[in-house]
Amino acid sequence: MALTLFVHSASDLIWKPSWRDFGKSPSLYVTVHDRKDHVFKTRVVKANFEPTWNESFDLTWPPPSMLTFRLFHDAPGLDVRIAEAEISVGALEQSSLNEDVWIDMKAPMDEVLGRLCVSLRAITGDKAVEQMSEQASRFELRPPVGVTLDPVATVEGLSSGAKLSDALSGVLSALENIVKVGDELAKIHPYANAAWKVLTSVYKIVQNQREADEKVVKLVDAMTKLYSFAKEVDFVVKNSKAVEETVLRIIMQTMECALLIREYLGHGFMATVELGRIAQTSILGAGQRIDQLAAELLRLKDEFDRGLAVQTSVVSAQILDTVEKLKNSLLLSDLRLPTHPSGLGPSTRRECLPGTRSEIIEHITHLLTTPSEAQIVWLSGVAGSGKTTIATSVSEYFRGLGRLGTFLCFTRNDLDGSDPILVLHTIAYGLAKAHPNIEQAICQALSRNLLEAPLDKQFQELLFRPLESVKHHLIGPFIIVIDGLDESAHWLDSLGNLIANFFTKLPAAFRFFVTSRPHFEVAKVFRHTAAVQERSLDITTEDRNDISLYIRDRLTTIRQHHGLSHTWPEEQIVRQLVDLSGNLFIWAATALDFVGGRNSFQPRKRLQKLLETPFRAATNLAQLYSLALQCAGNWNDSNFKETATAVLTAIALAKVPMTDSTIDAILGLDAGTAADVLEHLGSVVHWSTGQRAQTLHASFGDFLMGPYCANNPWSFTVAKAAKTLALACFAVMQKHLRFNICQLPDSHLLNSEVPGLLETMESHVSPVLMYATRFWGAHLGDFELDDEILVFLRSFLSDKFLFWLEVLSVRQEMASAAGILRLAQKYTLGKGNWSELFLADAQKFVSVFAPAITASAPHIYISAIPLAPRQSTVRAQYLSWFPRLLRYTVPESWASLEKALQGHDNLVTAVAFSPDSQRIVSGSYDNTVRLWDAATGAAIGEPLQGGGPVMSVAFSPDSQHIVSGSGDKTVRIWEAATGTAIGEPLQGHINWVTSVAFSPDSQHIVSGSYDNTVRIWDAATGAAIGAPLQGHNDWVTSVVFSPDSQHIVSGSYDNTVRIWDAATGAAIGEPLQGGGPVMSVAFSPDSQRIVSGSYDNTVRIWDAATGAAIGQPLQGHDDWVTSVAFSPVSQRIVSGSNDRSVRIWDAATGAAMGKPLQGGGPVKSVAFSPDSQHIVSGSRDSTVRIWDAATGAVFAEPLGEPLQGHDDWVMSVAFSPDGQRIVSGSSDKTVRIWDAATGAAIWGPLQGHDDWVMSVAFSPDSQRIVSGSGDKTVRIWGAATGTAIGEPLQGHDEPVTSVAFSPDSQRIVSGSGDKTVRIWDAATGAAIGEPLQASTTEHVPGPFVFAHRQTQTLTSSLLPPIPRGSFRDGWIFSTSSRLMWIPPMLRDSFCMPWCHLVISWRGVKSLDLSSFVHGAEWEKCIEQRYRNMQQ
Repeated sequence: MALTLFVHSASDLIWKPSWRDFGKSPSLYVTVHDRKDHVFKTRVVKANFEPTWNESFDLTWPPPSMLTFRLFHDAPGLDVRIAEAEISVGALEQSSLNEDVWIDMKAPMDEVLGRLCVSLRAITGDKAVEQMSEQASRFELRPPVGVTLDPVATVEGLSSGAKLSDALSGVLSALENIVKVGDELAKIHPYANAAWKVLTSVYKIVQNQREADEKVVKLVDAMTKLYSFAKEVDFVVKNSKAVEETVLRIIMQTMECALLIREYLGHGFMATVELGRIAQTSILGAGQRIDQLAAELLRLKDEFDRGLAVQTSVVSAQILDTVEKLKNSLLLSDLRLPTHPSGLGPSTRRECLPGTRSEIIEHITHLLTTPSEAQIVWLSGVAGSGKTTIATSVSEYFRGLGRLGTFLCFTRNDLDGSDPILVLHTIAYGLAKAHPNIEQAICQALSRNLLEAPLDKQFQELLFRPLESVKHHLIGPFIIVIDGLDESAHWLDSLGNLIANFFTKLPAAFRFFVTSRPHFEVAKVFRHTAAVQERSLDITTEDRNDISLYIRDRLTTIRQHHGLSHTWPEEQIVRQLVDLSGNLFIWAATALDFVGGRNSFQPRKRLQKLLETPFRAATNLAQLYSLALQCAGNWNDSNFKETATAVLTAIALAKVPMTDSTIDAILGLDAGTAADVLEHLGSVVHWSTGQRAQTLHASFGDFLMGPYCANNPWSFTVAKAAKTLALACFAVMQKHLRFNICQLPDSHLLNSEVPGLLETMESHVSPVLMYATRFWGAHLGDFELDDEILVFLRSFLSDKFLFWLEVLSVRQEMASAAGILRLAQKYTLGKGNWSELFLADAQKFVSVFAPAITASAPHIYISAIPLAPRQSTVRAQYLSWFPRLLRYTVPESWASLEKALQGHDNLVTAVAFSPDSQRIVSGSYDNTVRLWDAATGAAIGEPLQGGGPVMSVAFSPDSQHIVSGSGDKTVRIWEAATGTAIGEPLQGHINWVTSVAFSPDSQHIVSGSYDNTVRIWDAATGAAIGAPLQGHNDWVTSVVFSPDSQHIVSGSYDNTVRIWDAATGAAIGEPLQGGGPVMSVAFSPDSQRIVSGSYDNTVRIWDAATGAAIGQPLQGHDDWVTSVAFSPVSQRIVSGSNDRSVRIWDAATGAAMGKPLQGGGPVKSVAFSPDSQHIVSGSRDSTVRIWDAATGAVFAEPLGEPLQGHDDWVMSVAFSPDGQRIVSGSSDKTVRIWDAATGAAIWGPLQGHDDWVMSVAFSPDSQRIVSGSGDKTVRIWGAATGTAIGEPLQGHDEPVTSVAFSPDSQRIVSGSGDKTVRIWDAATGAAIGEPLQASTTEHVPGPFVFAHRQTQTLTSSLLPPIPRGSFRDGWIFSTSSRLMWIPPMLRDSFCMPWCHLVISWRGVKSLDLSSFVHGAEWEKCIEQRYRNMQQ
């Protein structure tokens, strides 16, 4: 039954306006949410406490289970949610179908704030049919153009079993004939074997499921006519050459038909999709596809009968329009694709010879074409076992079938080629080229400009969602081949996670074939992933005939190339080579490369040399490599020996392959030297002139660095060679790095806005400099640092560090800077030198200023250097180089606040680090869960909708999942990678869920609620485990598992902490008395202690075994302690409080460590990062803040005691110009005057205002004071007497938020919430002129300062006028130009360019722009002698 929802009216509303809406009536509208991402919204009824809408909405079919109604006030800016209600559709149907019903609308704390009148009415007749047809169209089950689909007839057709049985009997007979001749067909072409296997599965399906519709009947009828050739087996076998092309196309078409029927009957790759019977048996666009296949089958039958070998290819049913193809090609060209060294791409990989490795290839192709839960087939084998040739053969097999998505080849030194983003783009590109529907979906995603998004986001938007959207249009499988996974430099960080945890989320039709060595890290991931099926490969082939065929084929090629006799070599020599190979393909390949490979000569002599070598079975490959090198040149020549060894070390130890010219440059060789050596290494090194050189096989690199090279003339010490490369990197950077290396013209421009920057960079940053800037840090890890290398390192850091950052900035590689510095610091630890200190500071410098440096290289100098702390080693080293920067009162040391993450629209209630420290999750009262990159602070993906105010969030220990608890009484589980909700929300609590946590083994989830209970859930199924744990007498505010998963601890508003047995749910011991409502609890990582934070402002520590209190309560907070956590090593405790501070405590002694970390609003949640280096906090000011856990630095110490006297918030303070007095204004409606030296009250309270005093200021002559108030007036006071002067100045229509005197004391300026600025005569109080209208929709916030000629520091030649509010994402703008970027640690009290002095609780801040150069003149910031030094 189709349904319509009516929203009629609301009444009995309780209206609690904000200060901006005082005295106003609400403007109301309702949104209706159906949990299917459908949102209905009524119109706005303005200024009415009893609004009437009478609007209707047709519900989706089938109808949703629940409806949520939310009542909003349409306010300027962010609308205000007043109340909400939730009710099931079933309840509405049963109690009030076609009748009005009133629903209570409640606030978050269950306070009833009004009632809403709604009704549910049934739709009958034509409208119901129309609506259900509309909903069905969402599945796009549309007939071809010109065909009318009768839904009733189709349904009836599906049930007419007797009719279909007759139609299918002919196909069953034909299939039986094909079964009988399957082996014969397989002899014609290897593809027939695969088609035969799939047809066999279809045969079994049809035998067991004798029901289908006319679509299948039509197709199998055409197949019956075509498969009549099965009766003519002798003709096919005898005349296979004559009809080979036709038979091949018949076999290919047989595979397509079989795959489509298998999907159509619900036994294919889409069988796991939970659709109804009609949807399951109706592949989208199937009717049109069947018509095309049937027509093609009939055409092939005619062709076969005539015995014609037509050379035209099968006509595609999905040819795109030419213009659309061009558009899509342009979009796809934006993807980053691999640029392989010449000769190392997939197109040059060798396949297995026909007839070799047949069993393993057949097994793999069978696994990839058979539907199963294992989407990844992993072939593991040691180096030299033939994985690459098998991968190439499998790739070409599926390319021939038109089912290859892409073929990715990784090599050890190619860091670029294994970049996870590049891998993702390559797969997207390959799949787009494999199928037009995939191409269209991916191109639509590319049109949304997401190529700069984080990896998680790009996977979601570029692969996951597009492939999900078209999966019903596809007949699988599509194969992605990844060869040499263990060779990827990115395997250990993100690529392994991408394959094992991301790709397995793709639709089942997309299959992966991965090869690698049985590397421990690869095995650890793959062998614990259910979606992976492993096949091990022995290093030797079991079939001696395979090796024999390979050797004979290669010898034939060598013989033909060199014009040798057809009798060369003799048969006995061939058999001898087969014996020597030990059935090892890599030996055979290398040996024959040696005999007759590139640049080889006299193959007869080389073969004889090979046969005379006494190979031993255990080391025959090493002996072969030695022979190849021995014959490469005269190793007795010291010059050749030194040069060739250096070239070999560069090839073996390089982090990415280098060209011959780059090898020359980094080793300091004469041009062409490396090429001369490489010319003689063709049997072991892949190279051609001007291209990158790389070992032909990974085993040769292992040989060069292994024990078999010892005592040979080409042997080298890895540590010594690595040091040589590191020194070479420093030498290259010392010579070529310089200030503004890419000649950036304007500091106002982002790198992306500089015309032709890519071309400029390529002309100014040579390949060898590019290599040195990327890999100097990595090379330091290959040897023990000594005094010589430390001298070079210090020279680089002290002279070239900032210029190195320039190169990374313009190359968009700033993300790698922190990792390089971290590696370098790791290698210098314990050396006790300046470089160690510099590297530690440089990491903070890069972390804090990364957004600015990444966006614009000039801001390394314009913004980062002048705004770094005074004690920064980087600043201290370089500030004197740049005399023409801004000057600012920066803090002494790096602030403990590193980043403030902004994005939530309401208070942040919960935060947590992922166990790998890479991400942060936060939950908020804005009903969302957000993911953040912990390093950059960037938001990852879209907000996850939490269903209600999100009270708690947590990562699973494996970082794969997130759990959240919400005000809608549910627990939700999310995939951390994609943001996809897993299953339905977990329901059972009857009030808000306040706290959630995973067990350390990720098997269970625990939740606490305002319903006074604790619940345990199965994390995999979402099922509740046992009954709720009852015992608390008030709200449960915090729950957590012990690290051993044996216990659960909970804290409650009933002033107690309770410990529970996690297995039985039984309470353990007596409740621990918390001294007040317990807001948060946590176990120590060793499970020995429990910490709790309470309403009584204290932190308490307990013995987890006995329940006894350990020591005294930790005191220091001035308000509720809302959140507590142990550091991962149990040595420290962090606490957050409503007093707006974060405190760190010594867990052993209870002593406070350092000063409180101040900033933001009341702190609702805190957590340590897994490495103990950082603390994250969430605050009521809607921000997430990251702190340095080690420094806890503060900006300035307070002077003297607080000045006390006001009874409420102090809203504004100001010094008198002579510095003798201070004036303050307060929300207690008074003004007070203080002695600045003693702190004593001089006058006050000065009374007269009827509302908050929001702004105060002295006149320049110190004789008068002006104040602005929420009562909409401005008042003037005598500073000497404290008496009011004249009447209040009236004219504003909203609170006055800011006031100031002009420098000559003649005028007063005021700003107000009425969006105006007014100027007054200070002597008479008369308004001067008309009000100045603000250009924004917000109130005018101030502060206002009149410029005084004698103290003005800004002139038009330095900065143009800067409008207040020109501050976005940390950048200060003047018109459209970016002037400077302000780090988070300075934003609270920064002197914006319209004000050169700020006095705040952080101290006195001054901004001097008198020497500041920027824009087109920014290059003048550096002192000339330092610039000359770089030439």
